[in-house]
Amino acid sequence: MKFHISGKIGVPIGIALLLLGGGIMVSAFGYIEDSEDLERFMSEPGTEFVEEFVDDGEDGDVGWRSAGWYLMIQGEYYVDNNDDNIIDACDGLNITITDSQGNDMNSTSGTIYCELNDNRKMAGLDDDYVDMNDGWMIVGIVCDAWDDAEMNGYWETTNDEDGAESEKWVETAESDRCIIGEEYTISSNQEMILFDRHSQEELEDKGFWRLFCGGCCTCLALILVVLSVISGFAMNPATSAFTTMELGGASPAPVSGEGTTVPGASPGAVFGAGPATQPSPVPLAEESGDEPVESTADALKKQFLAAADKITESEEPEKE
Repeated sequence: MKFHISGKIGVPIGIALLLLGGGIMVSAFGYIEDSEDLERFMSEPGTEFVEEFVDDGEDGDVGWRSAGWYLMIQGEYYVDNNDDNIIDACDGLNITITDSQGNDMNSTSGTIYCELNDNRKMAGLDDDYVDMNDGWMIVGIVCDAWDDAEMNGYWETTNDEDGAESEKWVETAESDRCIIGEEYTISSNQEMILFDRHSQEELEDKGFWRLFCGGCCTCLALILVVLSVISGFAMNPATSAFTTMELGGASPAPVSGEGTTVPGASPGAVFGAGPATQPSPVPLAEESGDEPVESTADALKKQFLAAADKITESEEPEKE
C-alpha cells in the first residue's frame, strides 16, 4: 500500500526530533551527575582564600543570582555542651571577610552562623547540597544573593484579624551581596574549606532545564511520528476492485443466449435491450443516374399508400 506524502515528510522529521530530544536528555543526566560530584566544588583545607566574584549582576555591579560559597569547619551540628547557645565548634572561631581595599565586609558580603538555631538551618543546607556526615559543617555563607539559608531576616509571630497566629517573614538590612569583579579574602584562625554552592547550582539548573526541554522535545516527536503514520495511511486512497476491473466489452451479467426470445429483444442480448437500430434501405436510383435518389421517407410513404389501396379494394362487396 502506498504511503501519503504527509507521512513521508512527517515521520523523518519526527524521528530527527526524537533523536535530538534523546541527546538533550542524555546531556542533562551528565550535568546532574556532575552536580553530585561534591569534590569538584570543595577547596582544599586552608586558613585563607581569595575569591573573585564573577556572577552576573543587576545593573552591572551587584550580584543577584549567586548562591555564594559555604564556609565549612570540622565539627558536629547541634552540639552545645556549655549551653551558651553557641555551637561548641565555633568557640574561639574568628572568620573575617575583606575586600581588595582591606575593608571589613563581614556585615554585607557574608554572615557567620554559629548560634544553635542558625546551626540547625545550616545542617539542612548541608544535608540537601553537600554531605552532612563528612565531618565538615557549614558555619557561614559568603555572597549569598538568594539567601538560601534565610538568615537575612527572621520569622515574626503575628495575630490575624480572626485571632489566629501566623508567621511573617521580616527581612533585615543584611543582604550578603557582593560586587562583581571584586576579590574577597576569607580568613580564619582555624582550618576550613570553601564549598562553591553557586557553581553546583548552575550545573543543577542546566541539568533540570535540559531534562525538561529534552523531555518536551521527545514527547512532541513521538506525537508527530504517530500522527504522521496515521495521516500517511488515512490520506492514501484505497484501491477499489471496481476501479481496476476490466470488462473488455462483455456484459456485466453472463447471458447464455438460450431460452425464450423476448419480443423486442434479440437472442444473447441483455434483458430489456432492443435490437440494434439498422438504417432503413434506401432504394437506389436507376442505373442511368438521371433520376434522383429516393429518400427513406418517400419510400415508406409509397409502401403505406400501396397497402391502404389493397385494403380498400378487398373491403368492396362483389356485385351479383
